[in-house]
Amino acid sequence: MIDDGDERRGLLKFVPPIFLPVKVLLIDSEEYFPDVRKLLPDAQIFITSEQNLPTSPKTFELIIAQELLTAGEDFYLRLLRLNRLLKDSGALLTQFTEKIWLKARIVKLLSDATYKEIHFLPDENFWLVKACKSTAEVAALKEIFTPEVRAELSRLLHRVEYDIDAEENFQRLINLCEREGIFDEYLSDFINQVVVHDSAKNFLKVRAESFGRKLNFGE
Repeated sequence: MIDDGDERRGLLKFVPPIFLPVKVLLIDSEEYFPDVRKLLPDAQIFITSEQNLPTSPKTFELIIAQELLTAGEDFYLRLLRLNRLLKDSGALLTQFTEKIWLKARIVKLLSDATYKEIHFLPDENFWLVKACKSTAEVAALKEIFTPEVRAELSRLLHRVEYDIDAEENFQRLINLCEREGIFDEYLSDFINQVVVHDSAKNFLKVRAESFGRKLNFGE
């Protein structure tokens, strides 16, 4: 039996014991390896530096990068790069000190880098941060459909957004939704995740209404 009080130190306070083969990336945080192995005994744990990041998107359930916000520059681009490595249900763990950052600034930075849920815990001289790629609700919704269906949905939405045969690809989008049983709540949340421009969201909403679909983007 794992003693949380002994094992869940520092950033691992955010990590409950999990007996699943999740993939974990430690970035300049190799000292966490022994405790991560105890908490996640079946995990695949990868250790690297920020200069040698993997490139495959949506690979990791957990990324620990304790030094990410303590030095360097281009924090937005670095956070965005890590976001792309996370699975939809994944999270980034890092830390900062208020001598360098204000919490409000961290929230804005993470939000701009498209993290959806942000949690803080105090820890001696640091604030610990857990930044989730998706909200828990959206992450659960995304798991309903296969990666292939989600990839096709994303591809069609991007083609519509950037006006690449927009009407033809919108019809393909509707056909995909009908064929796979993609319901309005799921489609609305998915569009919120992948479509950036409000004009494209408005186009999708108006066109969807002509097919009897009600999209709600939480305005």
